[in-house]
This record gives sequence, C-alpha cells and structure tokens, in this order.
Amino acid sequence: MGHGKETPRQKMIGLMYLFLTALMALNVSKDVLNSFILVGESLEKTIVNYKSKNDKLYEEFAKQHAINPDKVGQWKTLSDEVQKNANVLFEMLEGHKIGLAKYAEGEETPAVVNGKFDINLLEQKDNIDKGGEYFGEKGKKHGVAIREGINEYRELLLKIVPPNETELISNIEKTLDTHDRPGKEGESPHSWVSVTFEYIPLIADFVMLTKLQTDVKNMETDVVNFLFNQITAGDFKVNAMEATVIPNSSYVMRGGEYNAKVFLAAYDSTQAPRILIGDYRETSEGKYEMLGAYDSLPVKQGKGIYKKTATSVGDKKWGGLIVVKSPDGQEAMYPFKVDYQVAEPNLVVSPTKMNVFYYGIENPVAISVPGIPSDKIIPTIPSGATIRKVKDGYEVKPTKRNGTVAVQVFAEIDGARKSMGSMEFRIRTIPSPVAKVMGQASGSISKAMLSNAPGVYAELEDFVFDLKFVITQFTLVSQDGIYTKELNVKGNSFSKEQQDAIKGAKTGSRITIENIEARGPDGQVKPLAPIVFKLK
Repeated sequence: MGHGKETPRQKMIGLMYLFLTALMALNVSKDVLNSFILVGESLEKTIVNYKSKNDKLYEEFAKQHAINPDKVGQWKTLSDEVQKNANVLFEMLEGHKIGLAKYAEGEETPAVVNGKFDINLLEQKDNIDKGGEYFGEKGKKHGVAIREGINEYRELLLKIVPPNETELISNIEKTLDTHDRPGKEGESPHSWVSVTFEYIPLIADFVMLTKLQTDVKNMETDVVNFLFNQITAGDFKVNAMEATVIPNSSYVMRGGEYNAKVFLAAYDSTQAPRILIGDYRETSEGKYEMLGAYDSLPVKQGKGIYKKTATSVGDKKWGGLIVVKSPDGQEAMYPFKVDYQVAEPNLVVSPTKMNVFYYGIENPVAISVPGIPSDKIIPTIPSGATIRKVKDGYEVKPTKRNGTVAVQVFAEIDGARKSMGSMEFRIRTIPSPVAKVMGQASGSISKAMLSNAPGVYAELEDFVFDLKFVITQFTLVSQDGIYTKELNVKGNSFSKEQQDAIKGAKTGSRITIENIEARGPDGQVKPLAPIVFKLK
C-alpha cells in the first residue's frame, strides 16, 4: 500500500498535529483548546451529510431490488455487508468516546449524558496523559483494537472493489491507512496508535475519533455508490424506444385465433447493429458464426430492412445473426429464425408510440380498420381517459394515474354501428428526469466550468416524448475538508452566493446539489436525485 498525494483532509489532519504540538509547547489556556470543539462539530455535520447520502442509496437499492431481485441481488448483498461493517466500526468508535471520557474523568463524568458523549461538557480538555493510557500499546491498548477494526473494514472494501477501479482503491487505502509512520533519521518508526492518540490533549483524542468516524462513512458512501452503479454497468445503452407487435402468424383462417407479442423495442440511434442473413451455427465456446455465403441488411433507426418478393404461397423461413457492440467493446451476436406464410393481405394494428398511456399528457394513437374509411371509424374509451381526433390520428389523455383503459373501436357499416373490438392500455405516470449542470449529472468538473454554469436543469433521458421539466428549487452544499456550507435557492439559476462558494472551494473538494425539485408538464412536482461533483 503506497502513499500518494495527500488529500485536503489528510493535509488538514497534519496541520492539526502541528497546531497541537504548538499548543502543548506554549501551554495555552483551556479557552484555546475549546476551539477543537468547533472542529469536532464540523466533522459531526459532515457525518450527518454522509449518513443522509447513504440512506438515500440504500433506499434506492431496496427499490431496485424489489423491481428486479435477480439483477440487483448480488450488488445489494455486498452493499448490505458494507453497511453492516461500517455501522459496527462506527459504533465501536462512538463507544470509545464514552469509554475514554469515563476513564479520564470517572464514571460520573459530566461529558456522558444519557449514554451519549457531549464534547462541550468535557472538563479535562488539556490532559495529555489519559489518551495515551487509554489507547496506547503500553496502556489499555484500545487503540490497537481500533486499528484492527479499521484494517478489517479496509480489507473488506478492497475485497469488494475490483482491481481495475484504481482510483477508488487508492482512495480507500489512503483514507483508511493505519501504517506506522517513519521516524527521523536514526529513530524507530512511530506506531499509528501513538501518532493518532498519544501525547496530545484529551479533547484532540475525541476529535480524532470523530475524524475516523467520518472516514468510515466517507468510504461507505464511495463503495456503496460504486456498487449501485454496477447494477447497470453491463447494460446496453439505448436512447430510443418503439412499440413493436410480432404476430405468431400473419395468416389466420376464419374461426382461428390471432396471437401477437406486443412490447417496447429499444435501440441506440447512434450505433447501428449489423444484421447478417443466412445460415449460422453455435461454436463450442457458446458463440455464433455465419456459414457459407450470407447477406447483410440495411439498418435504419435500429431496425434492419428485410425485403423478399413473394413469388409463391406457402411457408417461408429465414434467419441470421444480429451483431452489436457490448459495453466492454466486444461484439455480441444474437441469433434469430423466422417463419412466415405467403397469403392474402391481413390486418395488423399497433400503437404509434407504445403500449402504455402516460398520465397528464396527450398520447398519439393511430386507429384503422382495413376496408373502412377513416371517417367511418368511431373510437371510444368508456372510462379512465379521453380521446379526440387530430390531424394525424387520435390523442388519448388519461384522467387517472394508474390502472388500465380500453380503447373500443366501432365502424359505421351500411348505416349500422358495429364493434371492431378493443385494445387495453396501461396507464403510467411520467418518470422522473435527471438533474444536470453543464450536461453532467455527477463526476469531476472544473471549477471554472461549474462557477460559470447558469444553473440546474432537468433532462428526461431515453423517454419517447420530448417533455420539459422546470427546476423549482435546489440546495448547493459546498464541502471543503471538514467544513460544510449549505445555500438554498428558488428557481433553477445559481445565486451569486452559490457561485462565490464554488469559486472559493478548493480543487478536489466536493460540491453537492441536493433537495432538487422539478415541475413536469402534468403539474406534478418531483424530487430529483442529488448531483455530486468533484472539483478539478
């Protein structure tokens, strides 16, 4: 485990040690030592922020697991293990605050109130012996137990994170480093326990315990966030969807039954697949390859265009392989075989957008009946939605948020109104958009770019309708080391105070935009996921 460039927090701790040494040399008053209370309280606020972020991550994990337990299960199991071990280590450190206070000031110490430690009530703030006696390797050795706990926690996280995640691994190793520190020339190394807890004022020991708790929660956030992102890491990225109807057979005899599969087909409009037509076989490695001569189809909007002149009636067969690039850059091949029958023209009906209607907006629908003029077609919806005629078809607007509605179609034939059947649609609410700044929803961003950004906007990603959401409020949280500043604003633009906070933040610090709310076209206000940036 190597030592790289120090983080702002590590630099802060180093400065604190120098400050502590100076205090002891000057034998300053207890009033000055009370300044450590401010450091401890700032760290406590940082812990609260981490806990809030972690709670949201675990809540979202539970939601995703309920939707798709097979896909999310392994990642949720690991996140639960991280949560359990982080809580155990965190509570152990909290317990040592109480233990140290009682050791230093007796069982009736005023610093322990109702089983909780209060740093403001500590009396022996300047005692430089009790911490060493309680934590030191020549004393009660509680520091050794803490070191072992941190080591176990660190090794657990390193076991979970794959080797190729070098940045996260480096952060874990540096943040949870418990190696002994080298001494001066001719001196033996200084143990981590001694450097951390011995020969410093008692109040600094409590601040160090809180700092370690902050590190535990910090790494819990980073690793659980990494695990949550793995849920979709292997997913193919798509940016367009289309309702698709695939009939079991396009030829139905009178009295028979017509069956079809109706689903949403998704594709990437920026990367067309290759569709190879001909014979293929499966290799011993479980992959596929074409055999002999084969053709390829032209592809438009993710769909191959297959044309074959029907010169005779009867059953026909064709097939091949669809080749796409997987997320890891390798080619993935998907085989298909299709049967069809050449016969007289028949009827196929499909929605123009999807097999669902979205609440609060107009959903376009095309309705036709072979052999019947459009002005003789009468669609109705008995309840749950309204339908009206427009230039290119019809528009359906649901009046309820969920459930289903049936579109019933009648036709005027020979002066009589006859039923042509009905089709059922599910009703869904508009999904939540993603909050972004300068096209980013998270990650690293330059301070100049962020400070000059006009504000926050909401983008509805990979949705079939082009809908607009308006940001109504958000909070900017500036965190530099142990200090946190929260700035609220109404609307979607950064205030001058927020821009100044960004400009004043140090490179490497985190900027969080949370409590984001956006109003959609249906008038509903939705809370959006927070944005976390690291300044570079």
